[in-house]
Amino acid sequence: MRQRWKVFVITPIILWVVGWWVLPRLVDLPEALLRPPPSSKLYLARDGTPLRHLLNEDGTRSAPPVTYDEMPQALVHALVAAEDKRFFSHDGVDLVAIMRATRDNVKSRRVVSGASTIHQQLIKISTPQSGKRTLWVKFMEALRARKLALTWSRAEVMAAYANRVSFGNLMTGAATASSGYFHKPLGDLTPAECALLAALPQSPTRLNPFQNMAGAVLRQQHILEQMHELHWLSDEEHRVALSQKIVLQRFSGGFEAPHAIEMLRGDEAKETTTIRTTLDATLQQQVETIIAQRLEMLRGRHVTHAAVVVIENATGAVLALAGSRDFFSKDGGQLNGAWAPHSPGSAMKPFTYLLAFERGATPASIVADLPIEFGTATGTYRPENFSLRSYGPMTYRYALGNSLNISAVRVLDSIGGAETLLPKLRELGLTTLNEDAAHYGLGLTIGNASVRLMELANAYACLARLGRYKPWTLRQDERAATEQRLLGENESWMIADILSDNQAREMAFGGWSVLRLPFKCAVKTGTSSTFRDNWTLGYTPEFTVGVWAGNFDNTPMQDVSGVTGAGPIFKDVMLHLHEKHAMSWYAMPKDIVRSRIDPRTGRRLTPQTPPARVSRDEFFIGGKLPPVAQAGDYDAKGRAILPREYAGWIKSSGNWLGDLVTTAETETRAVLRITNPIPGTVIILDPDIRNNGSRLLLQAVGTERVRWECKTLELRSEGAHTFAILKPGRHEIEAKDNAGGLSARTFVIVRDE
Repeated sequence: MRQRWKVFVITPIILWVVGWWVLPRLVDLPEALLRPPPSSKLYLARDGTPLRHLLNEDGTRSAPPVTYDEMPQALVHALVAAEDKRFFSHDGVDLVAIMRATRDNVKSRRVVSGASTIHQQLIKISTPQSGKRTLWVKFMEALRARKLALTWSRAEVMAAYANRVSFGNLMTGAATASSGYFHKPLGDLTPAECALLAALPQSPTRLNPFQNMAGAVLRQQHILEQMHELHWLSDEEHRVALSQKIVLQRFSGGFEAPHAIEMLRGDEAKETTTIRTTLDATLQQQVETIIAQRLEMLRGRHVTHAAVVVIENATGAVLALAGSRDFFSKDGGQLNGAWAPHSPGSAMKPFTYLLAFERGATPASIVADLPIEFGTATGTYRPENFSLRSYGPMTYRYALGNSLNISAVRVLDSIGGAETLLPKLRELGLTTLNEDAAHYGLGLTIGNASVRLMELANAYACLARLGRYKPWTLRQDERAATEQRLLGENESWMIADILSDNQAREMAFGGWSVLRLPFKCAVKTGTSSTFRDNWTLGYTPEFTVGVWAGNFDNTPMQDVSGVTGAGPIFKDVMLHLHEKHAMSWYAMPKDIVRSRIDPRTGRRLTPQTPPARVSRDEFFIGGKLPPVAQAGDYDAKGRAILPREYAGWIKSSGNWLGDLVTTAETETRAVLRITNPIPGTVIILDPDIRNNGSRLLLQAVGTERVRWECKTLELRSEGAHTFAILKPGRHEIEAKDNAGGLSARTFVIVRDE
């Protein structure tokens, strides 16, 4: 009898010990529980604002996992009150709750109560479900829940549960739910909001607050009552929580800065789940608004899209990047105008002038802005200014400020042509320049090669850093690259001074164009041939802004230039930056000196030089000052004596200097000579050039009055100029002097492209 009694007593104890302590240690935890919870890719602005949250492969969305310490205590208490009141005291399986549930279910003859703990629920959601949930499945879940309690702390269990449980609407994890329902970080939730989230895992579909707010709130209030009874909410906290009106702010993953995010998606490491970008969310939204507003004002002029890039010069961080008017527009909105190559027009010119400064030129150097032709392997290259007129003697300052094409081409030619410019542009990060220098020729300085707005803006950021280059970046976790000095500091400062000089660009742009800002800002525009693309780029020491406007189908805009298309967008963005941030300007480098010059000759004026009728201050690098003006530089009337090549221009209507200039007296020429076109000139009609390049300016020297004749071409007189309207074929052109009977002949060969 005593032996039976021992067996009767000891056997249950052994079974209890084996079942409660031994068997749980023999089972394995679900593999999914031993791995970090799945986290869909999340892109954040620099301040942590969500920009886009992608879906996992199973169609759900989950934020990066949070630790127990990162969870608000109100959320921990709400989950415990809702799902497992004895969480802090049971050992993974709540025997008291099992007995209670059994009693209630037997009494009601149906399932009215459950006893599943958070440990058991965590095992369940971490185990692949296949088929019916049998008693064996539930028994194994209980064993694994016990193992979890034996090997994990309660804080670890709670964090794992909060990161893996579904809160409905494809949202997995409390952090995802906080963002998806309230559009706020987990740490900013109120007790009332925590209780609402804790209400959802029981039945995410039935209690979906977007469809059944009343049902969700009813369960939320029950949870708040439980939290109050468990002394996790004071009377006042309980009253405030019950009275708080729940306001949902649905966040479905977001779709901010779509072009920038797409650029990052093509470059991200697969294991990275949270990507903190350099983007300023508020600035990004403002830039997109400015684009939409300004393009609306250009409606009717066939400008469908624009792109904007804003770079923080100190770091190379891209603060804003908009690639089109609207990512979802049907006319190419998903194309990225910040990355698609386009012709930059005159926006390339500053680099030509800077290289000239590095080779000894100065802002006072004189370039002859006169018609010129260059022989190439494919024919004759004849640059033209945007205004179709020439400007005579121009200082480099005024030539760059007024964006004169002829001057820029002459300057590039003087420093060695594209062979000099092309390597520097590649060094500055322009990756689309894949042809050799001969392919581009002198037209490289006026934008005959397509470049990316992002890369050209970063090249301008190098100018903004006074020659120090940094790679641009969209990610905050990228290590700051070491700066490289690619351009001279003094030369870069002079370029910034010229591009910020409103007086220097007044001749072409007027005194009050959109390029004139209420603070110092270096600005340059660019317009490609036939108005297909226009650009405005500029900078202060703090920021660089680049703007492109045009059409992705490459059709031309209707007389929209950089100053009317991209320019207003640039101005609005810069004004916004100035409003939000302090702007400064560059101190004059110690090697820069100021001197007075005569802009007609570029010569330096001193107290000992003859009085000049025209003068202005100019900046130079010490030791590189121009020659001092001499008495022989002027005639008795104080007019600057220019080289003979200016004779025709001085007599033309394009002479904006009037009686301030003249040419040296030489013996009277008895020969009439045609200077344009030279005999045998080959001209190719190009649809990408204004008027197809079909207007040929006729010029001659040796007489004041010339009558032009051509039997095969139409000739048009415009003021003091005569133009031949070209067509394919060989054409002989004759110049005659009405007064002296002199004549000269030339011929051109015109071909279609």
